[in-house]
Amino acid sequence: MSKIAKSPFAALALLGLALLAGCGSSGKADEPPSSGLPKEITFGAAMAKTGYMAPYDAPFAAVEHLIEETNDRGGIDGHKIRVIHADTRSEPQQAVLATQKLIEEGADVIFLSGESLNAAAPAPLAEEHNMLNMSNANEPGFGPPTTGRLSFSSYPSLLSESSAAAAFLHGRGIEHPFLFRDTSIIYGRAYCSGFEQTWDHLGGTIAGSADFENTDESVASQISELRGSGADAVVMCSYPPGGASAIKQIRAAGIDVPIIGPGGFDGVFWLKGISNTDEIFATSNGSAYDPPNAETAALFKKLKEAGINTDVSSSLLGAYAGGQLVLDAIEETHSVNGATLADALEAKPHDTVVGWLSYTPTDHHPIRTWPIYDYTTGQPKLAAKVKPPFIPEYGG
Repeated sequence: MSKIAKSPFAALALLGLALLAGCGSSGKADEPPSSGLPKEITFGAAMAKTGYMAPYDAPFAAVEHLIEETNDRGGIDGHKIRVIHADTRSEPQQAVLATQKLIEEGADVIFLSGESLNAAAPAPLAEEHNMLNMSNANEPGFGPPTTGRLSFSSYPSLLSESSAAAAFLHGRGIEHPFLFRDTSIIYGRAYCSGFEQTWDHLGGTIAGSADFENTDESVASQISELRGSGADAVVMCSYPPGGASAIKQIRAAGIDVPIIGPGGFDGVFWLKGISNTDEIFATSNGSAYDPPNAETAALFKKLKEAGINTDVSSSLLGAYAGGQLVLDAIEETHSVNGATLADALEAKPHDTVVGWLSYTPTDHHPIRTWPIYDYTTGQPKLAAKVKPPFIPEYGG
């Protein structure tokens, strides 16, 4: 994973720190490791309210619901929790500024955007102030070694997710999948990389691949390559709206082979206009339309009753798990000191709504057995739960 340390995320983060030097400090970096709890615990949310990440950062509402419930029970050791917000506008530079604003307003812990580029840019700023930062991002490039040991993701590893997808297709007898690689952000590149490595590990061969950008209006040339490849499945390494548009065009071209994609294809909002949803699959933390177990079903019901949109439910579960992890660590340590909380999260597995999550000092992306959903009926239906047979590495 050494190439990750040289990624543009780290460079961008360092640039942001240079620009913000002298802008103020919370002083938390000078606190002793077990400094006790402040009178009021403050969670800062550097999330996208606008831009392409807004639908995927909106699930932070699940964390706010969890905090409300915690406060109704008296908080943590009698200390109530408040949340303050700053809009990242789905831009890494703005994410740095938003995080600085939250630090100046007294945040004790920072929750960052659910995409590695927007999470990695401000993470070193939180690290500088000895503040735990939790993200819903599951791509490489966030967490150690890139952004420091105080960065944790609550959404299990994208590389394990793509590995599970490969095992799922392999188990269904697929022999020659074709990769549609969205190069807009690391998300698509990493999913394809993990899938291809796992497919090779399973002894399979790839029919071919084609790159596109999420903003491309047409993928006609890529579909032509697909048609001539002899592929018996498509791996859509992307996310809506561009990934959904590509699927729509593939089906409109009369190509009806199975299609599988990552958790970015969560919910049903992106299905509009797709003429044939037969054999469309997505890996996911879990769907509100067909929850994987009773615990998630109860949570979705509770969130829906609270007025929270449960369509993008995989991200909801990841966000909620992040809130559980942070609250558990604070309760265990009676501290908001970043290093102390990181020690607690690394020390043992923690029970969350997506299962037991654990971390090592060198890997802050948890691994899990993945639910895989079938969209044939127009709504996601649980098709399988697949354990990744192999955990790939991403080299950039």
